[in-house]
Amino acid sequence: MTPGGPSGLDWFGEKSADFRGEILRDEPLARHTYYRIGGPAKLMLVPKSVEDLFWIHRGLKDSGVSFAVLGVGSNTLASDDGFKGVVIKLSKLDQSIEDLGESEGVRRIRCGASVAISTLLKRASTGGWGSFDLWTGIPGSVGGAVAMNAGTHLGETADILESVQIFDLKSGALTELSRKQIDFSYRVCKQVTSSTLVVSAVFKTRVEDPAKTLERIQATLARRKATQPIDKPSCGSVFKNPKEAGLHAWQVIEKVGLRGYQEGQAQFSDKHCNFIVNLGGAKAWQVRALIDEAKKRAHEKLGIELHEEVRSLGFK
Repeated sequence: MTPGGPSGLDWFGEKSADFRGEILRDEPLARHTYYRIGGPAKLMLVPKSVEDLFWIHRGLKDSGVSFAVLGVGSNTLASDDGFKGVVIKLSKLDQSIEDLGESEGVRRIRCGASVAISTLLKRASTGGWGSFDLWTGIPGSVGGAVAMNAGTHLGETADILESVQIFDLKSGALTELSRKQIDFSYRVCKQVTSSTLVVSAVFKTRVEDPAKTLERIQATLARRKATQPIDKPSCGSVFKNPKEAGLHAWQVIEKVGLRGYQEGQAQFSDKHCNFIVNLGGAKAWQVRALIDEAKKRAHEKLGIELHEEVRSLGFK
């Protein structure tokens, strides 16, 4: 930290005139996660520009406080104890969508990381941007989709990504990476870590009749409503599919007898048992207990190692 300068969280208050985003103190994380679970973040910063990110970088460097990055909270389980440092929420960083034009049946679209997937799908259905339908039914934002290499049975983010702009909170570097420079695997983008975040991305989509795009999106959404418990708070799929076992995660959970299993107000959904739903007032420790029970039973009964898709925030 800077000798003689403000220390700890005080830095962000004393230097706040240079920040254009929002500064929230003792902000309940339950307000910012799809689970509606989580204690207070000591300090939450909501940047609205790249300039704000450089300011945050300086603050983290000078103050030495711990930090965590949060998107829109669709895939996050926040601790009941909250987070004692700085939570950087990216919901307002860049919400722009730009059509970069068409060439040989391919249209390039630039999206800010904070664009909601549901918003992008609406634009895709009117513009005939065919490839984005692989995100149909996935909650969250474009930045989160890149970070998790999100996908469905229609494909993965890696299939349509052309380039991505990434900011490193530790070094303060803003970098543009081409698809060839990005290492994707199942639900992983290795270039997005606990200290890096997506600012924007460019995608290549096929050009098609908007009516066909809309029809496919609507059909996929109807299937999701019929098979997933979207009427209750959750993080979506809790576990990655253990592909080496030749099974879906929900099949593993069902085989070990956990469909409908409940801990307090947290439950493995009867409708889709790779979802843990909040029945009302669930605590993070209850969700965590269900996750641990599933991993234990899968290992002991089936010899399968389950790995979480949900990300944890504030756990020791």
